[in-house]
Amino acid sequence: MKFRASKKEMRNNYYYVIGVGYCVMQFLLEFESPIAYSTRTEGWACDYYDIGGVLISTGYAPLESKNVNIDYITIREYDSRACEIAHDYSLAHEEREKQVKALLKELIEKAKKA
Repeated sequence: MKFRASKKEMRNNYYYVIGVGYCVMQFLLEFESPIAYSTRTEGWACDYYDIGGVLISTGYAPLESKNVNIDYITIREYDSRACEIAHDYSLAHEEREKQVKALLKELIEKAKKA
């Protein structure tokens, strides 16, 4: 179950933050569960995922990226690859999950090094 958190709390508790719009990383995050969410006046703002100590913020009003250098095109390329894996039903569910998680880890490592 995810908890409600302020953006300030989340920003202050993570050194690396990747902020992306709603559904930009939907296939990369398909096998992950959000740990928290934030709201704004209009309602839901974003969900937060903790992936190996890196915070991924995704939603209508996500946090801005911090201490990472990753562009939208790279994220979309990785998400497209994750989509292909996630929809390859010749693979067992566990194998698809394993491959998508490895792809997500690779993207995060790339973002941290850049």
